Amino acid sequence: MIRFALIVASVLGFALTAALGNLMVPLLRELERSLRGQAPDPKTEPQHEPPQPVPALGGLCLMVGTLAAVGVGWVAACAAQPSLLGSDGNLMTRLLIALAGALAFGGIGLADDLARVRSGYPNGLGLRRGVRLGLEAAAAAAVLGLLALNGCLPGGLILPGKGYVSFAAAPLLWGVLLVALAECGRVADGADGTVCGAAFAAMLGLMLLETQLGWFPLAVLPAALAGALMAFLLWNFPPAKLRPGKCGCLFLTGAIGCIPLCMGYAELAVPLALPFWAEGGMVLLQILSYRLTGRTLFRAAPLHRWLEKRGHGDVSIFCSLCALSVCGLALTMGLARWA
Repeated sequence: MIRFALIVASVLGFALTAALGNLMVPLLRELERSLRGQAPDPKTEPQHEPPQPVPALGGLCLMVGTLAAVGVGWVAACAAQPSLLGSDGNLMTRLLIALAGALAFGGIGLADDLARVRSGYPNGLGLRRGVRLGLEAAAAAAVLGLLALNGCLPGGLILPGKGYVSFAAAPLLWGVLLVALAECGRVADGADGTVCGAAFAAMLGLMLLETQLGWFPLAVLPAALAGALMAFLLWNFPPAKLRPGKCGCLFLTGAIGCIPLCMGYAELAVPLALPFWAEGGMVLLQILSYRLTGRTLFRAAPLHRWLEKRGHGDVSIFCSLCALSVCGLALTMGLARWA
């Protein structure tokens, strides 16, 4: 019956996100026209996407669709196994904290997107760096605090060959991990389909990991998000009609970071988010190289921009980042064997 709950969550996530996306695409087109000061003309209305993308607020579809699907899927799981409502493993608490953490990061991304729209889309600036980092740090601290209050905060990490090793600075490390992952997700925004494609592979991997590590009921969240991402890719696959924006990117990376953390294995997010680390890592190396030597290390950064400079098309970049995500998933499954 738990498997039935996962199917319900996945199907509902797909259906709700598809419906919301179908509604949001024309609304964002109208918003784009109003920001440009253009009135819609039915006679000259193009049948294809405008040359510049509409405001990237598509992450709202993912957040709302996932939230509703997780609620229904968890109710179905509890109906099949009423013990989930009890204190056995704090499963419900862990699920709610993971969902709340992902939504908190998504909310920060939404504020960043709205700041860009207000300051003059598409070239407007979002939240100031200090404000954004402060909000991300507060969201990470809230997740860690809730886990600590409920006795669910992991106090160590998995080391290949040694198994699970405890150390006192683990909570600080997990907080830095969540903030860094959010920043990498923010950098990854831009290429059509790449963020959602990489996150879809990560969600499938999390479903497998939760089954392998004995957290099968918690797979409701990645199942719902996988269904929502599958629907969102109908509009986000190159050429994109709807983009996740910073809202969707931070929501997805927040989920990739918070779900393993709430399982007690936060270090699994490191290989699982391999495409996002590659995107953010290239930007970091580019900045450090320029400040230290006055020269750039790469022709362009992040990774998807570098691939564009090398002549790769949108579909090729999408496939490359998804392949990198599958490699990260393979590394994650290997690391999980030491748990």
